[in-house]
Amino acid sequence: MGMFLSLTGSGLAMGMIYAMLSVGLLLLIRSVGVTNYAQGDLLALGAFTAFFLMDRLNLNGLPMILLMIVLFACFGTTFMFTCYYPLRKTKWNQAIMVCTLGAGMVIQEVCLLVCGSMVKPMEPIIPGTLTIGSFVLQWQYIVVFFVSLLVMVAVYLLFDKLYAGRAMLAAAQNSYAANLIGIPSILTTLGTYIIVMMIVGFAGYLVAPIFLVRTTLNSLQSKAFASMVLGGFGSVKGAVIGSLMIGLIESYSTYFTTVYKDVIVFGVLLLTLLIRPQGIFGEIQLKEKA
Repeated sequence: MGMFLSLTGSGLAMGMIYAMLSVGLLLLIRSVGVTNYAQGDLLALGAFTAFFLMDRLNLNGLPMILLMIVLFACFGTTFMFTCYYPLRKTKWNQAIMVCTLGAGMVIQEVCLLVCGSMVKPMEPIIPGTLTIGSFVLQWQYIVVFFVSLLVMVAVYLLFDKLYAGRAMLAAAQNSYAANLIGIPSILTTLGTYIIVMMIVGFAGYLVAPIFLVRTTLNSLQSKAFASMVLGGFGSVKGAVIGSLMIGLIESYSTYFTTVYKDVIVFGVLLLTLLIRPQGIFGEIQLKEKA
């Protein structure tokens, strides 16, 4: 029972990381209409940024968090004006997706140039493990789960309950109508990019103590895509639940094998789609870029 609870705890924590990645992907799909293939690299950038501030600048606590917020806002702005803005009027929708692929490679090289190519450990936010009988779980997993949960709740409230968030998405989806009523669509799109960068950047900060600081953290992106497909592409609720399912399946599979756990995860995904091709929660019609 203790092993089962430990696997459940770590699976839920990783599921919330996948949820942060997949929700960030969906926000960009809704606002821009294309998929960001550099999402995993932005997560790695968040991990490298936290490492640089802690290891090189000896920052910690609130000052580091505030500086990360400023830096993530700058990264999101740069990403938007290099990967989206110059191509926003193109009739070839795939151009922006190809641009994000190139941006991902640039992000990796910049991270290695600034911080070096060696894999780097990072101190957990709360060191040690929680032990209750046979139940053992790193405190970092608990921190990851609850901080990610708070982020997900904040995103939900912003874009589903608050007028400002709904206005941002609506303006980004229909820039012509937004400009007619005096809402600068370029600013609302920029706001979405900044928020997405903050979400995935802090996800990188949370997961780095578990998987170390390295560019291969971008591989977590594949689980985020799987989560969206499993939950029902286009559904935020589906993406979150699909992410938790992926995290749990991945964690439980390590009881049997650590080498083929990805085979199990994507095998379950394929079997689910054979039964329900639209995903668990179906799919909604995504905006087509004009």
